[in-house]
Amino acid sequence: MSSIISQCAADYDPIPPRERIPPAEWSEPKGCLTRLIEKWIVLPEEWDELPVEVRQQILQPSRHEDILDRLVENHLLTPFQADTVRQGGENELVLGHYRLLDVLGRGGMGTVYRAEHVHLRRQVAVKVMTRSAEANPRLLHRFYGEARAVAKLQHPNIVSCLDAGRYSPRGGPPRDYYVMELIPGADLHTRVVNQGPLPPHRVCELFRQVAEALAEAHRFGLVHRDIKPSNILITPDGQAKLLDFGLALRPSHRMTEPGLVLGTVGYMAPEQAQDAHLVDARADLFSLGATMYWALTGKEPFPETGHLFHDLTSRLQAPALDLRRTNPEMPDELVSMIAKLTDPDPERRYQSARAVAATLAGFGRWVSLRQAADAGSAPRVLIVEDDPRLRRLMASLLRDCICVEAGDGKTAWAELEKAPFDLLVLDVNIPELSGAEILARVRADEKMSARTRTLMVSGDLPSESLGSYLMTGADDYLEKPFLPPAFVARARGLLGRRGNSSTQSGTHSATVHPTPAPARDSELARLSPTEPLAFAICRMLEELGVILRGYHELCGRYVRTLAEAVPPEGEYTRLHDTAFLDLLVRIAPLHDAGMLLLPSSILQKPAALDAEEQAIVQQHTVLGTTVVADIGQRYNAAMPELGLAQEVIRSHHEKWDGTGYPEGLRGNAIPLAARVVALTAVYESLRTKRPHRPALSHNQVVRLLSTELQNEYDPILLKAFLSVARKFDEIFQTRRR
Repeated sequence: MSSIISQCAADYDPIPPRERIPPAEWSEPKGCLTRLIEKWIVLPEEWDELPVEVRQQILQPSRHEDILDRLVENHLLTPFQADTVRQGGENELVLGHYRLLDVLGRGGMGTVYRAEHVHLRRQVAVKVMTRSAEANPRLLHRFYGEARAVAKLQHPNIVSCLDAGRYSPRGGPPRDYYVMELIPGADLHTRVVNQGPLPPHRVCELFRQVAEALAEAHRFGLVHRDIKPSNILITPDGQAKLLDFGLALRPSHRMTEPGLVLGTVGYMAPEQAQDAHLVDARADLFSLGATMYWALTGKEPFPETGHLFHDLTSRLQAPALDLRRTNPEMPDELVSMIAKLTDPDPERRYQSARAVAATLAGFGRWVSLRQAADAGSAPRVLIVEDDPRLRRLMASLLRDCICVEAGDGKTAWAELEKAPFDLLVLDVNIPELSGAEILARVRADEKMSARTRTLMVSGDLPSESLGSYLMTGADDYLEKPFLPPAFVARARGLLGRRGNSSTQSGTHSATVHPTPAPARDSELARLSPTEPLAFAICRMLEELGVILRGYHELCGRYVRTLAEAVPPEGEYTRLHDTAFLDLLVRIAPLHDAGMLLLPSSILQKPAALDAEEQAIVQQHTVLGTTVVADIGQRYNAAMPELGLAQEVIRSHHEKWDGTGYPEGLRGNAIPLAARVVALTAVYESLRTKRPHRPALSHNQVVRLLSTELQNEYDPILLKAFLSVARKFDEIFQTRRR
């Protein structure tokens, strides 16, 4: 350090040469300044950059000022630094290469400062261990354990650890510290106290990020054990940052003594209140739910009285949190999620942070549609159905929308002319005007067509007939009777696309094909934008090892081969419609798009997945649907087939016997397109080598599908597959030629 100071004195003369005076004759201001520069509290180059007259004024303060006031006024010191110098704490303002600028917060184990690297000029946060804690080897071990734990984690939603060490100033005791990135903004507790509870759509997005951060920590075996509002920072651009892993339970260092209470009682899981030594990652998920409760309500989830024994006993006996008691208007999804997260029984909670993040991503977009602005922006839905009981059911399922009911076509058209609607749920067979006539009128009206999405429903027409309405202007269809989740999923999927075509693409309907731009090549002129999208996704999946090279082309050939073998009866007639089949071939390779969002540690795991990992994998259907819905919302007019793609992506893992996911649909409730892709995809998957199993031969796959797995697939499609199974093998073999 002395050599650095000597060089500094040579390169940066704090006093002009003509004013240089022997040290013994220096006045007090000059001596003070010299000490501060030698100790790097004042940076020599910053002093040197000041004009000569300003330096002279600083060295000659008035009676009512001292040199420290002048240095603060000219931004060479902060008020905190000046006060510390006055109190004789100069030696505490520099730790190694870091000079301390201000206090950010204080805790039991240390104080966090805003600091700056003296050479790089990068501002950071430095946590310095308190002297009282330094005398305890166990606490010192935990202090560095926190630094090492955070240093392992490289995640955009976790405050990074940049450095750590021990600094021994001359003549003073050593100080232990570690350095973190400095995050602008305020913590969640301060944000809610100052500005009130957050709107649900903001909570969904922020806590999706926190859940992703926890998933990364849990991947390394770290259990945070102190998730609470003050440990979540919110940056000015809306990013969440998780910090303070000081209580983290590490897999190889069980430092917690049984019976010792660690964490914040008002946010800790019951099992953590019993024994903080035995908790697992699900304790963090409980605390996450309790913190979400605070963010949404501004009320403590489990208020503390100050009597530890009483508070711990209350924590062990308290039921799951119910948002409805605080705010009856909260979205159902958040009410259910927080109740599940804060269930006293860990087995009934979500089993992984990754599953929580995926769930929040799945309905966060929907919640934002009506919560991002005032209540008047809620989506408007016109339900046209001649059965009043069914009308009321559909309206109750969409109670977070403004629903208007009509029992006949004439009344429905009057409502459409009276006010705009975002979604039209239209029964085909209704009195006065038929559903087909209303659909034609809607599509003929430019403004109405640009805004209104249409969901056709019928209990009389088979699926292939309902599907034909996609060619005449409908956006989706649903056969009655339907399961409530299926209706909600389709309605919300269409509402997520509302108003896009008029505001972004300039077209008027999701089903109107824009005039293609001139192309030099006729093939390019006929190319749908969905095809390069599907090809790009397949190429990325190939690089990840999820699929074999060439699957993009083979997938379409499988679909065509199967469709040709299916008898043209009932809803299966649709597979012999050239337009529909071409559409299905184009979007079929997109079915596993959500796999791109799963962690590679799971995709490449060399052993069979456990229950938690399987739950994470199952989220790829929801994640993929969400991403494609976003693409559709922006480019829907150019890619109208993305509506069918969402159907396939979401439902291609549903099983005929109801054992599939994500909704457990059964039989014909599973969309036909998804049933077709499910059968073709499983053939390819079983013939592909996986990290945990070898590839099966063609005969093995056929035997498996015709025996053990036969109840999982549409029996008519399975019979058709068995009749052309040899062609499937030929298609598979072409990639080797």
